[in-house]
Amino acid sequence: MKTIGGMTLLELVCCLLLICVLFFTTVPAQFSLMQHNQLKVMEDEISNAIRYARKMALLHGVPLALTPLQSSNDWSKGMILFIDNKQHQYRSGDKLLHQWQWQKPGLQISWKGFLSNSYLLFSNNLKHAATSGHFDLFTADSKHVKLIVNRFGRVSKPVSIRDGKDLH
Repeated sequence: MKTIGGMTLLELVCCLLLICVLFFTTVPAQFSLMQHNQLKVMEDEISNAIRYARKMALLHGVPLALTPLQSSNDWSKGMILFIDNKQHQYRSGDKLLHQWQWQKPGLQISWKGFLSNSYLLFSNNLKHAATSGHFDLFTADSKHVKLIVNRFGRVSKPVSIRDGKDLH
């Protein structure tokens, strides 16, 4: 007589139960990791955009402005870099140098500057200062990153941020 090797129904149910428990305990950790990575990517994109704007102002020899996308006043949707005008707002006749767009659901970005909350200025002369201030990046689960832009357009990050307060 041949013996049939295999799993019993009880063994199969136990294995499936174990797999389900492992899956549902790791999903929240994966979601948190995904939001952390999304925040880091956005932090790098904003830092790179500011460095690019500073270098392009020096290269082109004209003052530049960095503002939220024209269609909205929300920095979370993207930003545009153009040759500055008196209103510091992009008009159809202005020369657009670069546009950044992103769709990051659950991510809020705000700019608080010394001169304005709606634009950053980059001078074409090193003797003149650019706009200083900071970007605040918030995720849906209250993670916060602050990017500080000094008057020369350099980006730095506070040492640690806990409970919405930065520690130096």
